[in-house]
Amino acid sequence: WYRKHFTVPAADAGRLVFADFDGAMAYAEVYCNGNYVGTWPYGYSSFRMDLTPHLKFGAENVLAVRLNTERWDSRWYPGAGIYRHVWLVKTDPVHVAHWGTYITTPEVSAAAAAVNLAVTLDNQSGASVKAVIDADIHEIAPDGVIGREPVSSTKSESDVAANAGTVLVQKLTVANPKLWDVASPNRYVARTTVSVGGKIADSYDTPFGIRAIQATARDGFRLNGKRLQLNGVCNHHDLGALGAALNDRALERQVQILKEMGCNAWRTSHNPPAPELLDICDRLGMVVMDEAFDCWARGKKANDYNRLYKDWHKKDLGALVRRDRNHPSVVIWSI
Repeated sequence: WYRKHFTVPAADAGRLVFADFDGAMAYAEVYCNGNYVGTWPYGYSSFRMDLTPHLKFGAENVLAVRLNTERWDSRWYPGAGIYRHVWLVKTDPVHVAHWGTYITTPEVSAAAAAVNLAVTLDNQSGASVKAVIDADIHEIAPDGVIGREPVSSTKSESDVAANAGTVLVQKLTVANPKLWDVASPNRYVARTTVSVGGKIADSYDTPFGIRAIQATARDGFRLNGKRLQLNGVCNHHDLGALGAALNDRALERQVQILKEMGCNAWRTSHNPPAPELLDICDRLGMVVMDEAFDCWARGKKANDYNRLYKDWHKKDLGALVRRDRNHPSVVIWSI
């Protein structure tokens, strides 16, 4: 059991409050102030829980999480408990949905890149609204600093019904794009600003990279039109003697050492990774084979993913793809 005592300011009344779990091993059951909120069994999936209906604003609250590994087993050491980060997220009723942006670059050349930004808006209020969505693309410097002036911008409007959502696709062009590759991992960020009634309701940043990938019969994998020999490893999520709990710097060190050895590809054996791994691979230049689970309806251990497959594989796959689809490092999905 884990218990977190925290206070939500009274000024946040009317806002939505979520707990975002990057991973919890395993069979997570979440409670808020003694009320059952929800469950997510697969310990490698990231998931969101809506705490809003159970919160006391301007008072102390208790978030309780129960984990159970007696029902879970793998062919490797999976760890136990809350071993990845947990985030408290507060939004207005009208906001970009969880993992609600999807960026594609269907046309890429040295002269220009087409960038399509699909934004899912949620309106969790009792009234329909007209939302204005501003999209700005900024460069990210190698040191992580976001450029002040956008390199491309657009604006759109959308009507969003009460207690409903909508998807808006915005099309932008980046002139003379700096492409992402393993030697020069150039990155951008799409900043989505949502306004309702002239007031900003949400601001949502989506880091991404501009690159073109191909799998060809003639010469294999191509990145930005050039053949790339994949020198890869299959890495489990644990950090050796440091254990299974996420340590950001230790994970970065692993990627740096492998890069120095000549490695340029990483398979997330055998499960969704910590999101920080993909951030690091984006930043340092490592392509990723992003894996879902180790087995389907037939397991390799008595308490393996086969126990979850029938009821949960679509939810787990959906969470994996929606969370990770904007990372330029991810070039292969593995099922």
